[in-house]
Amino acid sequence: MSAKSYRTPARPVATPPAPSTRPLPAAPDYVRPPVRPLNLEELAGLGSLPLRARVLADALGAGGHSSRRKGASVEFADYRDYQPGDDLRRIDWRLYGRTDRLHLRETHEETPLRVVLLLDVSQSMAFASRAGLLTKLDYARTLLGALALLLRRQREVCGAGVLANELVRWAPPSASPLRQQVLWSLLDAPPVALPTALPAALTQVLDVAPRRCLFVLASDFYEVPENLAPLLRRLHFERHDLLALQVADPAEVDFPFEDPAIFQDIESGDRLAADPAALARGYRERFARHRRAIGDLCAGHGFDALALRTDEAPLATLRDCLVRRLTRRRPA
Repeated sequence: MSAKSYRTPARPVATPPAPSTRPLPAAPDYVRPPVRPLNLEELAGLGSLPLRARVLADALGAGGHSSRRKGASVEFADYRDYQPGDDLRRIDWRLYGRTDRLHLRETHEETPLRVVLLLDVSQSMAFASRAGLLTKLDYARTLLGALALLLRRQREVCGAGVLANELVRWAPPSASPLRQQVLWSLLDAPPVALPTALPAALTQVLDVAPRRCLFVLASDFYEVPENLAPLLRRLHFERHDLLALQVADPAEVDFPFEDPAIFQDIESGDRLAADPAALARGYRERFARHRRAIGDLCAGHGFDALALRTDEAPLATLRDCLVRRLTRRRPA
């Protein structure tokens, strides 16, 4: 009987698939969900500040934050030697196995952030160029009211101040559950028939505010930029943070007037007869230069300034800035 030879059949070699030319799907945005559309005319039609603030807060959203204080959390900070009386649950037993010494793991403690919302209620803020627009004051107080609600949802410590030529009203930062209504009531203050004097008002704020706050200041910043420089230096020296919201009406930015008219200063009452066609270009350049000067001054001290218009929803820009500021970490 002749032996038969068998040969194992060769296995086919798998060829790698050709690379796909289709773009990869975008990863889900867990940190910053899509910004909801916001109709500013509908927002202006909502009479009460709490209602407007809730609508804006729901559309806005914001991120969390943490600090650099050592405490009980999940983010590792450092090791230290075990001392009698320390919690044995915090001992790193793996490190003990390598070093034969007891060490405790220390982590970063998530502490409440102190935020102070500041609203300029000087007479110049009570301006709206057309029906259907919020005044600069209502736009600013709606932004701050929404921020107060978001901060409350994140269990932050929040306070507020109302400014004109001085600190008109003040509510120190507090984590009380009742603070929300107090802040909305304070921010709903009427305009004050006084000229803007931000340096004097901010000096009073710094004299009474606790250490290391994030100040969110909403104003039209009708102030000589150089007059604010000493206050910004003090903010930086005392390790505060600042987000400046420069609120402007579209007519102040675009200057769309064409016919000769009499223009009146809303604060001083001074009147000026002028031909807008002759002044438009120079006015726009000077106004834009002023806003840039405020922004550059803030940036020079490590602060942010957002130029906002009352006819534009501030959602994406403001939210991105808030996420960056609330997640900023400074040594305790």
